[in-house]
Amino acid sequence: MIHIIGVVVAFAIIVALRLRNVDFSVSLLTGSLIIVLTSSGPLGILIDSINGTITDPSTWNLTVAVALITVLGYVLKETDLISELIEGLRGVLPSSVLMAVIPAIFGLFAMPGGALISAPFNEPEADRLGLRPEHRTFINIWFRHLWYWASPTAPLAILTTTIACLNLNAFLFAQLPLFAFTVGLGLVVSRSFIKQDRVHGAPVEGNNGIVKGLIPIVSILALSYAGIPLWAAFVVGIVMVFAVMKVPIGDWGMMVVRGVRWDTTAAVVAMLFFRNVVSASGSVASLIVSVTEMGIPLIVLFIVTPLLVGSISGTASMGSAIVLPLLLPFCGTGVHLVSVIYAGIIAGYMASPLHLCLILTNSYYKSELGKVYRYLVPSLALLYVVAVVYHLTMYGGLPV
Repeated sequence: MIHIIGVVVAFAIIVALRLRNVDFSVSLLTGSLIIVLTSSGPLGILIDSINGTITDPSTWNLTVAVALITVLGYVLKETDLISELIEGLRGVLPSSVLMAVIPAIFGLFAMPGGALISAPFNEPEADRLGLRPEHRTFINIWFRHLWYWASPTAPLAILTTTIACLNLNAFLFAQLPLFAFTVGLGLVVSRSFIKQDRVHGAPVEGNNGIVKGLIPIVSILALSYAGIPLWAAFVVGIVMVFAVMKVPIGDWGMMVVRGVRWDTTAAVVAMLFFRNVVSASGSVASLIVSVTEMGIPLIVLFIVTPLLVGSISGTASMGSAIVLPLLLPFCGTGVHLVSVIYAGIIAGYMASPLHLCLILTNSYYKSELGKVYRYLVPSLALLYVVAVVYHLTMYGGLPV
């Protein structure tokens, strides 16, 4: 029982520390330590988690990739290439659409922590509009994750339909009304703080800036989509920025060193360590089993369990892998009850202080989590309520 209490306390402590603007890494490591100390065999779990984090190649691929993302953002700004790109796009798109399109484009590609890539591209327009850090963070997070509801390349959709033995296209077709609602809701919320929403009519030479600015972006996305390691794709992108902007080779090393954001990089390692601690301890799975054995009404389980696991798991895919096997026996046939679970995992994960994209975007824009939540949590709550009502209506009532 103590290990179940431990995971709940750990999550509460992480949220409390983040709301007090304590460093991400410190918050995550504190939560990890609480879970370890309240687990059976804490020394073994600690050793396994450290070993799993250090020896897993994905840890270093992602950590180096995130470090290079921060470098890419820095060199794009220092060379003024990002300014040329945004100036060109401003000539064809209104501000609210422009700031939505950039993270949405990057969101099509399954890059862990990929919100950090789009953040620098939105910054020049956000600066011009005078947006506060929490506004920038909301826009970047919200539009980056549109594709949960529509993209056949979304890992969470693929995993969910695989576990549930559902047709992926049929599943996503059922989510399309929610995709439209998500886009509309994001634009409405964004318009509440974007006061100068108009097309600015950039000069013809702005088209050259668009082409130059898109070269490294398209290259990175294409290489990533082709299966090239993320860090290698970003190395190519950074070199392309230097080449396009004719930066002297002697300045490359200095700009790379200056561009690394070590706090952001450390947060990635802490997040991966936390994930391994949760997995090794089995505490989240035990928590869910305990809840299901309490005789709680099924509709409550369908709502509370995905939200809880999505918030604690640290990754949406892990949440799906934990929750679906437990609740699938109650889902019957069809997509709609599975979709209620799916929506809960998404809502819980997107609002979670363990959400890597939220961690990295907060770090990049130096926003306060509490202020970001003023926009993000009500929007997610409304989206989730609409999703539950829609899918239960399509299902024909409450699960029994």
